[in-house]
Amino acid sequence: MSKEFIQVRLSHVLGQSGVGAIVRGANGLVVVQDTREWTDRHGEPAGKLIPYVERVRAALDLQALREPPVAKELANGQIDGTCVPATRFPSWMRCPSCGVLYLRPWKEAPADNALHCHWEKCKSKPRLEQVTWVLAHPAGYLADVRWKFLAHRHASTPAQKNCQLRDKLKLIDRGYDQRVLRCDREMGGCGAETLFRGDERLPFGQQRMQPWTREDIAPPDVAPPGDSDEGRQNLAQVLAINDTRAYAPKVVSVLIIPPESRVRKGTVVDLLYRNSAERKKLDSARTPSDKKRAIKKLATEYRCQPQDIEAALSDLDRGYPLYGENLTPGQLRESEFEAFLEVLPDQRDDEDLVTRNKSNEWHALEAANDLSAESKAIVRCVQHLVRVDRLKAVKVFRGFSRLGGEVTVLPDIVGQPDWLPAIELYGEGIFIALDEGRLGCWEQQPAVLARLENLQRRFAQSGRDEPNPLTPRFMLLHTLSHLLMRQIESEGGYPAASLIERIYCTHAPERMAGILIHVAVPDIAGSLGGLAELAEPKRFLGILSRALEHAGWCSLDPVCSEHDGQGPGLLNRAACHACTLVPEPACEYGNTLLDRCFIKGDDSHGLPAFFGAP
Repeated sequence: MSKEFIQVRLSHVLGQSGVGAIVRGANGLVVVQDTREWTDRHGEPAGKLIPYVERVRAALDLQALREPPVAKELANGQIDGTCVPATRFPSWMRCPSCGVLYLRPWKEAPADNALHCHWEKCKSKPRLEQVTWVLAHPAGYLADVRWKFLAHRHASTPAQKNCQLRDKLKLIDRGYDQRVLRCDREMGGCGAETLFRGDERLPFGQQRMQPWTREDIAPPDVAPPGDSDEGRQNLAQVLAINDTRAYAPKVVSVLIIPPESRVRKGTVVDLLYRNSAERKKLDSARTPSDKKRAIKKLATEYRCQPQDIEAALSDLDRGYPLYGENLTPGQLRESEFEAFLEVLPDQRDDEDLVTRNKSNEWHALEAANDLSAESKAIVRCVQHLVRVDRLKAVKVFRGFSRLGGEVTVLPDIVGQPDWLPAIELYGEGIFIALDEGRLGCWEQQPAVLARLENLQRRFAQSGRDEPNPLTPRFMLLHTLSHLLMRQIESEGGYPAASLIERIYCTHAPERMAGILIHVAVPDIAGSLGGLAELAEPKRFLGILSRALEHAGWCSLDPVCSEHDGQGPGLLNRAACHACTLVPEPACEYGNTLLDRCFIKGDDSHGLPAFFGAP
C-alpha cells in the first residue's frame, strides 16, 4: 500500500499524537513509532538540537533535547525532510457488510482490490474498514485484539478447542452495540463463537510490546493467572481506539530563566556553543601552533579577533552558560519562583524572560482613598505581583502510559534515551505570590486541616505523586488559579483553553506560594501582549476581586458547596463545571484537587476564608 503523509502540529507530536499514540490519517489509522526511528538517511537523529537548556538537561539527566523532525509536501507530491515514522495499525480490517475479518490485506496485490471484501458470498463487496479496537496493557504494551483467542475461548467441542484457523473469522453486528465473533462454518471454520463487547480483559500473550517493534517481545508472565486482584489488574484490556485510557502522554514543561534566558544571541561564545563540530576541531589540534592557526581561521569566518575566540573558549571551559551550577529535579520550580521575584533593571526586550515587578505599585494601592476596606484586605494578601512580558517554555515529551498504569514507557521504548523530543514555546503571563505570613497562620487552623482530611485519603489511594504532599496551601493556590483563568477569559478576551497554569507550592526547603498564568505559542514573536497588560495593579485588583466574588456562589449551590467528593476519583469538593473547572489543557492536574470553600470560607464549619483573614 502507498505511503501517506499526515500533517500534525509539533505540539501534538509532544502530546496526543506522540510516540505510541494512534493517529487517524486520510487513508486509515497509524501508530507513531519510537524515537529510535526518527533518523535521517545517515541514521542520525533528524531533529534540531535545542540550545540553552542546560538547566533542563541537568535536571532530567539527559544529553540533549531535540525538536521532532519536520517535513513538508512539495507541489510535485514529493516529501522534503524527515518524517516522524508511523506504522499502519490496527492490522485487522473488517467488511462492514458481512463482517469478515482480514489480517493486513494491504500487503496483497493489487492494492486497490485488496482493500475490498473478496469473500464470494458477500454481495456488495464494499471497501474494508480498520477495526476500531486494540489490546492495551498497564505496562504500556499495545497490540491487535487477539481475535482468534477470543473466538475460541468458550470452545465446547474438541474440534473447536484444537482449531488453529485465524483467517475464517467474522465480527457480525447484531444491533445496538451487540456483536458476535465467530469462526465461521460457511468459510470453513469450526463454528466457535462468543459475544464481543469491546471491553474484554484477557492475557496479553507473548506478543510484540508495540505494533512496530520486532525484537521487543512482552514477557509471557505479564498477566498472572487466576482470579486474584493482582491477576485481574495485570490483564490486558480491549479498548476502543478513542478511549482515553489507551494513551496518556507524559509531558513536562520548564521555563527558561537567567542566566540562560539572558544569553546574547549571535555573539562569539553563542556561535561556538551551538557549533560542537568547530569546538571538536579546536580540541583535536595536535600542537599549540595548529590550534592557533585553527583559531585564526575561525576568527576570520566569524568576523572577529582571535582573542574573541579564545575568550569564548575560556567561557565554555568554565561551564557557560550555567558555569557549573548544580541542579536537581526538585529545584526546577524553586529556581523559577526565585527568578520571577528577582528584579533585573537592565533587561532587554529580546531576552527569553522579561519581567516587570509591580509589587511596590500593588501595595501602594492600600493608600488609595477610593479603595474599599475589602479591596485593601485583598491587596494585603498578595505579596508579589509581576508582569511577565515575555517568557520561553520548553515542553518535553517524557513518555506515555496506558490504562492508568504506573509504568511510563520512554520515547525510545527500550529505556536508554540520550535525548528527548521537545519544542520551544513563547508567550507572556501574570505571576503572583501570596503573603507567606498570612498563609502560614491560615493553613494551620484546625478547620482548614479538617476540610482537607478526606481528600488527602482519596489522593493517597489514587496513586498519584503530584503534588507531594497535598496541603491546604496547594488547594488554595490551585483553586485560585482556576478562578483567575475563568475571570481572565471573561474580561481579557483570552479563551481559557489557551491559558496555562503553573503552581509554585512547597513548605521546604523554602516556602513557595505562587501562581503563574501564561500563554505559550510556537511563534518566536510570542503572543500579542494583552495578558501581560492585565498585570497592571489596578486592573489586576479588579480581576482578582471579581474572581473571589464568583468563588462565593455557584449555580449548582448548595449542592456544589456541600459536596464531599466529585469529579475523577472524587478528588474535588466544592468545584464543578459551573464554577471552577477549566478546559483540560489549561490545568496541570486534570481538573482535580479543587475546592472553592478554601477561597470563600464556610461559616457553618468554622472554615475561614484566606482573603478575609485579618
